[in-house]
Order: sequence, then C-alpha cells, then structure tokens
Amino acid sequence: MLDRELFFLHKCTVQYRTLMENVMLDNHTVTYPIVARAESMPAPEHISLNKVKKSKDGMDLEVDFLASLTGDGLLKSGVVQPNVPGFGAFEILCDEGTSIGGADAAPAPLSYLAAGIGFCLLTHIHGLAKFRKLSISSIKLEQKMKFQSRIPGMTAVEGAEMHGLSKGIETLIIIESGEEAAKIASLIDASEQACMALQTVVNAIPAATTIFNNGQQI
Repeated sequence: MLDRELFFLHKCTVQYRTLMENVMLDNHTVTYPIVARAESMPAPEHISLNKVKKSKDGMDLEVDFLASLTGDGLLKSGVVQPNVPGFGAFEILCDEGTSIGGADAAPAPLSYLAAGIGFCLLTHIHGLAKFRKLSISSIKLEQKMKFQSRIPGMTAVEGAEMHGLSKGIETLIIIESGEEAAKIASLIDASEQACMALQTVVNAIPAATTIFNNGQQI
C-alpha cells in the first residue's frame, strides 16, 4: 500500500513540474490554458492536505494552493483545490499588467480576489434563494474593490511606509423577482453573512507566514 501511495504522490509531483515547464515562457507567450482541470492535487512539501470536518457547529474546510513563479517575469502558476468532496483541482495562471513588469497574459492576483468574492456571493444567493423557495428569474452582480499601494520609490514617495491597503468593497446585487422587497433584502443579508470569501475581507482574520530558506525554516 505504501508503494502505491508513493507512486501516486510521485505522479502528482511530476504532473505539477511538467505544468511549470510548459507554462511559459519568454514572459510574453503563454503556451498553456489560463485555467485547466488538474488530474489531482500535487503533493505539498510542507503543508498537510486534510479532510473536511463536520460537527454540530458547522463544516470546517480548507482550500489548498500550491504556486510558483515561472520564468523571469511575473507569470505565476498554481494548482488549487478545496478539500470538500466533489470539488476538483484546477491549474491556473496569474500575471501582472505591463505597467509593472508583467506580460498581461493572465488575470492579476487582485482580479482573482475580486472575482472570487463576487462568485462566492452569487453562489450563496442562488443556494439560499432555492432553499427559501423564492421566485427569482435573474441574479446579477456588479462589484468594485478599492486598494492603495504604498511602495516607496514606486507607487509612493521615497521614505514612505511600505504598505498595501484595502480601502473597501462596493457590491450591487441586481435581482428580477416576484418577491417582496423585504424577502430579497433578507436573502442578501443572509447570503453576505454566509459568504466565506466576503467575510474574509470584511472581518479581521488570523494570518501566519512561515519562511523556508534553502530548505531550512527561519
């Protein structure tokens, strides 16, 4: 059994390395789909891939993400997968705009962040509307996330404090329905409370970073 597990982990690692090699790479040409389904999640070097946990308090889940820079530019490649049954792994590319040294070959990190929040909220609105058996024919979302970059000598004056700021999120939910306004308002309020992506940015959350340099934790 151990040999089979080691073979599986080796296969996943080879697939991930092949993705890294094929993705790029003169910093101007992407030779791989921006989003593609992965056969499986590669084996991480340090983090553990845990199973989802259910209790009377709710369901504890994780989203695992492995990524690296590819080539000499700002193109990144990664594999992401929630640990919830029925959710597959996907290989994704991420880049930056040409104004800051990228090739604009794939969505930027903040683009993925904004899209993830909007998509997650739409999922909760749709699911809760079905659960409450509301008559809704159309649900659309328009969203704006605001940021400020403070990098001395680049986006701010020399001597300024290095800082990246989130300055808010504005969301417009556009619904066509046969329901009373109060029911729709209640639906959106509950959906926002349930949306884990949205709650990640509207509430302070714990964060931890561990650094490994040349294989050694520092």
